[in-house]
Amino acid sequence: MAALACGCSHTGPAGPAEAAYGAHIETNTPPGLRAKQTVDMLNSDWPIGVPGVSTLAAAPQVDDIAFVMDKMWWDRPFTVSGIDYGAGQATLHLLTSYGVGQDIELRTNDAGMVDRFKVTLQKATITQWADVDAQLTKSGAHYSYQVSKITDGTCTKVAGSNVDDSLPLASIFKLYVLLGVADAVNAGTLGWDDQLTITKEAKAVGSAGFDHLPPGARVSVRDAAQQMISASDNMATDLLMARLGPGAVERALVHAGHHDPASMTPFPNTHELFSVGWGEPDLREQWKSASPRDRAAIIAQTNTRHYEPDPERTHTPASPYGAEWYGTAGDICRVHAALQTAAVGPAAPVRDILSATPGIDLDKTKWTYIGAKGGNLPGDIGFSWYAVDRTGQAWVVSFQANWPKFRSLTAASWLLSIAQGAFGLVQPA
Repeated sequence: MAALACGCSHTGPAGPAEAAYGAHIETNTPPGLRAKQTVDMLNSDWPIGVPGVSTLAAAPQVDDIAFVMDKMWWDRPFTVSGIDYGAGQATLHLLTSYGVGQDIELRTNDAGMVDRFKVTLQKATITQWADVDAQLTKSGAHYSYQVSKITDGTCTKVAGSNVDDSLPLASIFKLYVLLGVADAVNAGTLGWDDQLTITKEAKAVGSAGFDHLPPGARVSVRDAAQQMISASDNMATDLLMARLGPGAVERALVHAGHHDPASMTPFPNTHELFSVGWGEPDLREQWKSASPRDRAAIIAQTNTRHYEPDPERTHTPASPYGAEWYGTAGDICRVHAALQTAAVGPAAPVRDILSATPGIDLDKTKWTYIGAKGGNLPGDIGFSWYAVDRTGQAWVVSFQANWPKFRSLTAASWLLSIAQGAFGLVQPA
């Protein structure tokens, strides 16, 4: 899919008729002409590529604009909600296929080519809890969110919707792995300085934190746990799960009060689930109809071969086939609370691990601690935080959104803006 995105020019059929995507664009000026061309390219079924963008943009800007447009292209079709014209420039107001607003500021040079291309997200405006539901509903996502107060490790819902729906967790599942680590550290069966050995197969699922290290290199449990949470490192996750041994994460599910641990048993690591969801051969249908026993056999099968992603399915969700990790908003709240309770004695570093990358910009004079974990897989986006306000009150805030189609990082940024607004509704006076 990456090869398609980078190597194909926009030479195929034009995008849908202008009337199909909103407001009229005047093309009697260079900025208007380029604005129309931009929308045509974004709405075409032909991937964005450098050759096509070279017909739109000035040479020095081609690569950068192609990169940005390629990311946007996955959110097609776009609707033009309006356009503003100026001297040598135009601003397009667009809505993605799931109703999120983006503005594109275009400027053209003397040759009529685009030499400035700036995309801005129209952030959600949240002034009351009803705004959260209105924003999420219009996106067409199956969603759940919950804001809870934490008292003595117990979650009490303050606001939320669809909180009992078990939705994809994506990388939020790594909180359960961290809880397994904390339990093992507190039990004395695992040490933060214990060493994990990187393997070629472990690297196949991606490593944001240790990608520069070769097979055979060693990393500590502490460093692996940090990268698993702050960088969502898949390799680190699998190394930790292997070190914990069979059944450890399943026990963490029970410890954290997951609503249905049996539904997450067997608990796949990233190599196993990625192999089912996006690897070769295609195991999605087999997984969808399999019993827990049969799923265990499928998992064992994936571990006999190298993970090889299928480019035809890279941007297609696997959650419609059940190839995901699942949990409710209540599950997310309880695992965050369990982690904070477990973060004592030898496992005290868990608090620092969770708070190294807050993932949200909150006023530090109002929020004294922010632990975070998010997740993003094709069609599935989630965020979660354990935050303590300046009065000492702890809160857990979580959002899950699930679509039947791939969504770009625009969706994640938009969902984050909703979360920012939610924190604004619960912040202390």
